[in-house]
Amino acid sequence: MEAILSKLKTKAETVPDNALLRDTILLLTELHRNPALAQRIPWDGLIRDFEQLQDQGLWDISEDNTKLLHTLRSFVDTQPSKGPVSGLPEPSHPTGGASRGSFSIVYPDSANAPSPLIPTSDPVLLPIELVEILNRTYFHHLLATDPKRVVPPGKSLVSMMSCSPMEGEDVAKPTLRDRVEDLVHKAFWDEAIESLSNPEPSCQLPRIKSLYHDLLVALTPLLPPQHPVITTLSSPLPPTSSPLDSAIMHLREVVVSLRARCAPVQDQELDDLLHSLGGPPPRSSRPISLATLVADAVKSILKISEMMKNQLSQFVLGNMTERQLQSAVSKQAKAKEHNNILDIWKRYRIESSWQSWLESYQPSFPVSSVAAELRFKWIVRLVQALGSPTPISCKLPTRTLSTRNSGPHMAEPPDPSPLSVDNSLPPIFFFSAPALLEIQNYLQALVIAASLRTLIRAPQGAKASDVMSFMERIWILLKAEIIEEPGSGDTKLVHLADEVVRARQLDGTILSGEEETRLRAAVSRTLNHDDPVFVLLQKRVLKALVDALGHQRSESRQAGALPRMQTGLDGKRAGKRPRLMVVLDPEDFDADHNMETHQLIIGRVQGFEDEYLRKVVEEVFVKVDECVRWVEGVWQDVLRGGVIDRELVV
Repeated sequence: MEAILSKLKTKAETVPDNALLRDTILLLTELHRNPALAQRIPWDGLIRDFEQLQDQGLWDISEDNTKLLHTLRSFVDTQPSKGPVSGLPEPSHPTGGASRGSFSIVYPDSANAPSPLIPTSDPVLLPIELVEILNRTYFHHLLATDPKRVVPPGKSLVSMMSCSPMEGEDVAKPTLRDRVEDLVHKAFWDEAIESLSNPEPSCQLPRIKSLYHDLLVALTPLLPPQHPVITTLSSPLPPTSSPLDSAIMHLREVVVSLRARCAPVQDQELDDLLHSLGGPPPRSSRPISLATLVADAVKSILKISEMMKNQLSQFVLGNMTERQLQSAVSKQAKAKEHNNILDIWKRYRIESSWQSWLESYQPSFPVSSVAAELRFKWIVRLVQALGSPTPISCKLPTRTLSTRNSGPHMAEPPDPSPLSVDNSLPPIFFFSAPALLEIQNYLQALVIAASLRTLIRAPQGAKASDVMSFMERIWILLKAEIIEEPGSGDTKLVHLADEVVRARQLDGTILSGEEETRLRAAVSRTLNHDDPVFVLLQKRVLKALVDALGHQRSESRQAGALPRMQTGLDGKRAGKRPRLMVVLDPEDFDADHNMETHQLIIGRVQGFEDEYLRKVVEEVFVKVDECVRWVEGVWQDVLRGGVIDRELVV
């Protein structure tokens, strides 16, 4: 620890204002003083800091530095407070809680990804790795919240899911993380062979027990709970004068059991392994030969078991219902989103920005009844942001370039401006911000449509149906601009004025040039955000929105909605043979996704009584509700108390 700190402090002397370097030194210093902090520091985030330092030229890839990182990882991974530690190091690419399942998402190539959060074609001053992480997480977010935008036409959700990459696929250039983890894995197996080579059973037995534990973890998903192999691996080791011979006998049982359950493509590999275990080196040979055989056999079994789990995942996916697939994708997306935001912004930034944002609570619309409760304050604050004429945004944490020293480096920025000035949202809304911006546009379009409706007179008799045509035509113009349909161009004021003039003449009245000029001026005036009519209609629709969201959540809480069955017979197929059911781990599913929710009840909104407009209001309100429910599912700790609960599992 002291050696790596010394190197970082030497770099800090040349760039004293680099915040990342300063934070890393502070973190490692605290870790050195209090090793118990290791239980709160994920290696995944720590190695990413060193990768960023490498990108900035503050950390070099060398054999010495790789060994220092290996030592640091050993220090972090071996603290007693972290709980039982498996004999094997973590996988090369650890995943979040929601990704522990046997399937993952197939991400498109960055250049061809639909609806990227940060287009790679645009010039950005961000590390390409960070852009890739953000775009993949946003793709996962869309897959869970709006799959129609990312799933190709004619494809189902299962087509976007797959198991881990198999052999033969392109392998990217090894990263710093890969180098360190390869070194850790090599050191682990070298140490295992060294322990097994010791002729004393007291040295061999603990290592064999550790390897058995790793095999038990790997094989539990593949074998029944009462299988003899599971029983052997989970039982205490029997007394023996030759632990390695007993281990070889047990490993043969494992291989035979896998041979009976694997796909034909693994038969030859298992036959070769069984053959090697059938003729172990004679006792007269060096002890290291027998130890190497045991270690290599365990390594091969672990590799084959991973391949078998990948194949099994494809079977599970093929037998999952669409609802189960959606729930599984939602579970993974929430955990991925939570972990990435926490990793990028850090806990203190998330909590402080949340408090600052809530302090800007100044709704322009009346808040009463259920919506006035303290637990719904954040919802009212969000609707306040949606009603602002300033586009909402959620910015990445930034640092300014400082030139006080010889070379440019990173420095902490001054105190940021209040979130209310530029209508910025806290970090927890980062991946929902594009959808919320679209909703903000829809809400303004609703007010525009209702405002224009006040400028026409509803015709009587046979021509009454043309009023609906007017609202539909206005909404088509406004929606085309929001969703940026190809060829729609900007919705010009003149186009809206043309529709108003046309609607005023439906009853046969011919407007004079002066009357038409006044009507067009009224259209221009009515669409101004400061116009009394616009302000009044906007207050009404925003109040209706917070009331609907508050009442729905209040009723759901009182009713105590029960989740649907996730893996059982949720709705039997009458008169048919029972379908093959796959037993799935409930931990792989999003409980919120399978929860029955009360329907969003929208009362009469004065000024929006038009039948077509009422339907659009309901659609927009449902979009807001979906975004709110998503944030509730990912950040319930922040929404409840304003702080991040480290023990909460999303």
